[in-house]
Amino acid sequence: MTPTPDTRHLTPAEVEQWAQGLLPAARELHLAQCGDCRAVADRERKLFRELAQLPRFAPEFGFAERVMAKVKIPTPSGSHLGPDANA
Repeated sequence: MTPTPDTRHLTPAEVEQWAQGLLPAARELHLAQCGDCRAVADRERKLFRELAQLPRFAPEFGFAERVMAKVKIPTPSGSHLGPDANA
């Protein structure tokens, strides 16, 4: 008996598997035959290639500490709890 081809479109996780070369053969067959899935997969591949070309960014030493020193965390006033909050 011949197996029935898998006609479901690839999920985002399967597109990622494909990009990593880990997509099962049955799903590879669907990708080869489905223009919609191939278009999605090709866009993903293009995106990853473009991202890989971006320069690496490393913030200066102490960056996180300087940012967090400027973060103001409001003190809860209790007014948002409503009139029955203290009952």
